[in-house]
Amino acid sequence: MGCDIHLYAEKRAPDGAWQVVDAVDALTHRSYSAFAFLANVRNYSQITPLAAPRGMPEDASTEAASDFERWSMDAHTPSWLTLDELLAFDYSATCEDRRGMRQLGINAFDCGATLAKGTLQSYRDFLGSWFFDDLGRLKAAGAERIVFWFDN
Repeated sequence: MGCDIHLYAEKRAPDGAWQVVDAVDALTHRSYSAFAFLANVRNYSQITPLAAPRGMPEDASTEAASDFERWSMDAHTPSWLTLDELLAFDYSATCEDRRGMRQLGINAFDCGATLAKGTLQSYRDFLGSWFFDDLGRLKAAGAERIVFWFDN
Protein backbone atom coordinates (compact mmCIF):
# COMPACT_ATOMS: atom_id res chain seq x y z
CA MET A 1 0.00 0.00 0.00
CA GLY A 2 1.30 3.44 -0.88
CA CYS A 3 1.51 6.58 1.17
CA ASP A 4 0.23 9.97 0.05
CA ILE A 5 0.65 13.52 1.32
CA HIS A 6 -2.20 15.97 1.96
CA LEU A 7 -0.92 19.51 1.88
CA TYR A 8 -2.28 23.02 2.22
CA ALA A 9 -0.29 26.13 1.35
CA GLU A 10 -1.24 28.99 3.65
CA LYS A 11 -0.57 32.69 4.20
CA ARG A 12 -1.64 35.16 6.86
CA ALA A 13 -4.77 37.15 6.17
CA PRO A 14 -4.94 40.81 7.22
CA ASP A 15 -6.81 39.76 10.37
CA GLY A 16 -3.94 37.41 11.34
CA ALA A 17 -5.75 34.15 10.58
CA TRP A 18 -4.19 31.62 8.22
CA GLN A 19 -5.88 31.22 4.85
CA VAL A 20 -5.32 28.77 2.01
CA VAL A 21 -3.56 29.98 -1.11
CA ASP A 22 -3.95 28.34 -4.50
CA ALA A 23 -0.62 26.66 -5.15
CA VAL A 24 -1.91 24.14 -7.72
CA ASP A 25 -1.13 21.02 -5.71
CA ALA A 26 2.49 21.93 -5.02
CA LEU A 27 4.54 19.21 -3.26
CA THR A 28 1.74 16.64 -3.49
CA HIS A 29 3.56 14.09 -5.67
CA ARG A 30 3.97 10.63 -4.20
CA SER A 31 7.68 10.97 -3.58
CA TYR A 32 9.15 9.06 -0.68
CA SER A 33 12.30 11.14 -1.05
CA ALA A 34 10.26 14.30 -0.40
CA PHE A 35 8.28 12.62 2.40
CA ALA A 36 11.54 11.63 4.10
CA PHE A 37 12.90 15.17 3.77
CA LEU A 38 9.72 16.93 4.92
CA ALA A 39 8.79 14.75 7.89
CA ASN A 40 10.88 11.54 8.16
CA VAL A 41 8.01 9.53 6.56
CA ARG A 42 8.93 6.46 4.48
CA ASN A 43 12.55 7.39 5.08
CA TYR A 44 14.07 4.24 3.59
CA SER A 45 17.08 6.34 2.61
CA GLN A 46 17.74 7.26 6.24
CA ILE A 47 18.41 10.92 5.36
CA THR A 48 18.19 13.70 7.91
CA PRO A 49 14.80 15.43 7.50
CA LEU A 50 14.44 19.21 7.45
CA ALA A 51 12.57 19.10 10.79
CA ALA A 52 10.97 16.58 13.10
CA PRO A 53 7.18 16.39 12.64
CA ARG A 54 5.54 19.24 14.57
CA GLY A 55 1.91 18.14 14.72
CA MET A 56 -1.10 19.92 13.30
CA PRO A 57 -0.87 23.65 14.06
CA GLU A 58 -3.66 24.88 16.34
CA ASP A 59 -4.08 27.94 14.10
CA ALA A 60 -4.34 26.05 10.80
CA SER A 61 -6.70 27.40 8.16
CA THR A 62 -10.30 26.25 8.41
CA GLU A 63 -9.92 24.15 5.24
CA ALA A 64 -6.78 22.35 6.43
CA ALA A 65 -8.14 21.74 9.94
CA SER A 66 -11.46 20.35 8.72
CA ASP A 67 -9.83 18.13 6.09
CA PHE A 68 -7.37 16.78 8.68
CA GLU A 69 -10.25 16.05 11.04
CA ARG A 70 -12.13 14.30 8.23
CA TRP A 71 -9.18 11.95 7.71
CA SER A 72 -9.35 11.07 11.40
CA MET A 73 -7.40 7.92 12.28
CA ASP A 74 -6.23 7.45 8.68
CA ALA A 75 -4.09 10.59 8.90
CA HIS A 76 -0.62 10.39 10.40
CA THR A 77 2.47 12.50 10.97
CA PRO A 78 0.91 15.97 10.73
CA SER A 79 3.38 18.82 10.49
CA TRP A 80 4.06 22.24 9.06
CA LEU A 81 7.05 24.11 7.66
CA THR A 82 7.51 27.73 6.75
CA LEU A 83 8.41 28.64 3.21
CA ASP A 84 11.43 30.50 4.64
CA GLU A 85 12.68 27.21 6.15
CA LEU A 86 12.20 25.41 2.85
CA LEU A 87 13.96 28.13 0.86
CA ALA A 88 16.84 28.63 3.33
CA PHE A 89 17.93 24.97 3.46
CA ASP A 90 21.32 24.23 1.88
CA TYR A 91 20.26 21.80 -0.84
CA SER A 92 23.86 21.46 -1.98
CA ALA A 93 24.56 19.57 1.27
CA THR A 94 25.33 15.90 0.80
CA CYS A 95 23.06 13.05 1.85
CA GLU A 96 23.37 9.31 1.42
CA ASP A 97 20.46 7.76 -0.44
CA ARG A 98 20.26 4.25 1.03
CA ARG A 99 16.95 3.28 -0.52
CA GLY A 100 17.15 0.10 -2.53
CA MET A 101 15.32 -2.90 -3.80
CA ARG A 102 15.73 -6.40 -2.44
CA GLN A 103 14.40 -9.60 -4.02
CA LEU A 104 12.35 -11.59 -1.54
CA GLY A 105 11.48 -14.50 -3.81
CA ILE A 106 10.37 -15.31 -7.33
CA ASN A 107 8.66 -12.17 -8.65
CA ALA A 108 8.61 -10.69 -5.13
CA PHE A 109 10.53 -7.52 -4.35
CA ASP A 110 10.82 -5.13 -1.42
CA CYS A 111 11.20 -1.65 -2.96
CA GLY A 112 11.35 0.00 0.46
CA ALA A 113 14.55 -1.65 1.59
CA THR A 114 17.28 0.31 3.37
CA LEU A 115 20.73 -0.63 2.13
CA ALA A 116 23.82 -0.74 4.35
CA LYS A 117 25.60 1.63 1.98
CA GLY A 118 24.02 4.06 -0.42
CA THR A 119 24.82 6.70 -2.98
CA LEU A 120 26.18 10.08 -1.92
CA GLN A 121 24.43 12.98 -3.61
CA SER A 122 23.15 16.47 -2.92
CA TYR A 123 19.74 16.99 -1.42
CA ARG A 124 18.92 18.82 -4.68
CA ASP A 125 19.58 15.65 -6.69
CA PHE A 126 17.90 13.46 -4.06
CA LEU A 127 14.68 15.50 -4.21
CA GLY A 128 14.60 16.14 -7.96
CA SER A 129 13.87 19.20 -10.06
CA TRP A 130 10.07 18.95 -9.61
CA PHE A 131 10.52 19.73 -5.88
CA PHE A 132 12.19 23.06 -6.67
CA ASP A 133 9.66 23.88 -9.38
CA ASP A 134 6.95 23.39 -6.75
CA LEU A 135 8.82 25.57 -4.22
CA GLY A 136 8.86 28.30 -6.86
CA ARG A 137 5.10 27.91 -7.36
CA LEU A 138 4.53 28.18 -3.60
CA LYS A 139 6.61 31.34 -3.44
CA ALA A 140 4.84 32.85 -6.47
CA ALA A 141 1.45 32.09 -4.87
CA GLY A 142 2.45 34.00 -1.73
CA ALA A 143 2.50 30.95 0.55
CA GLU A 144 4.14 31.49 3.93
CA ARG A 145 3.87 27.94 5.23
CA ILE A 146 2.71 24.47 4.31
CA VAL A 147 0.54 22.32 6.55
CA PHE A 148 0.50 18.62 5.75
CA TRP A 149 -0.07 15.04 6.86
CA PHE A 150 0.11 11.60 5.31
CA ASP A 151 -2.13 8.58 4.79
CA ASN A 152 -1.41 4.95 3.96
